[in-house]
Amino acid sequence: MLSLEARARAAEGDNRSALRVLALAHEARSTAGPDELPGVFSFPEAKQWAYAGTTLLAVGGDEQTRHAIGASNRAVELYHAGPEGDRSPGDLQAAHLDLATAYLASGQVERAGAKLSEVFTAEVFTASITIRLRNLAALLGSEPYRGAQSAVDLRAHIHEVTVRPALASNPTEPR
Repeated sequence: MLSLEARARAAEGDNRSALRVLALAHEARSTAGPDELPGVFSFPEAKQWAYAGTTLLAVGGDEQTRHAIGASNRAVELYHAGPEGDRSPGDLQAAHLDLATAYLASGQVERAGAKLSEVFTAEVFTASITIRLRNLAALLGSEPYRGAQSAVDLRAHIHEVTVRPALASNPTEPR
């Protein structure tokens, strides 16, 4: 649960605590044995790396963005290599979104688009992924990306995939 706490602290803006708890989560993983409970009760290493990427992006800054790219890439690698029972499509989509966001923060719009293409292959998104996609679209509509054709195209594609009828009728999704 340390990874979740780190992510929550970063979302609250408590960056120092977020980084401290993130370090504790990595330390705990290195000394822990295998998960005792299977399925949704486990916390695979891939999920920990996905949460680390999200936490580091929320903390922000060039150095943390570089670390977020590494963490999110590690999450993607582990999800692809791990047992099917440990694969979480939502967490994998989140890791790809974190990579896209980190690349965008680094000024690499085309690389962001390449990572988004991994997310766009899904037929359905959770409310969380939809919200994150819409937040990314808003970022693409701000400076310095606003005038770039690749950013305009990505925003249009995000809009297209987030207004699908199944998503538009989701009562938990803000309109």
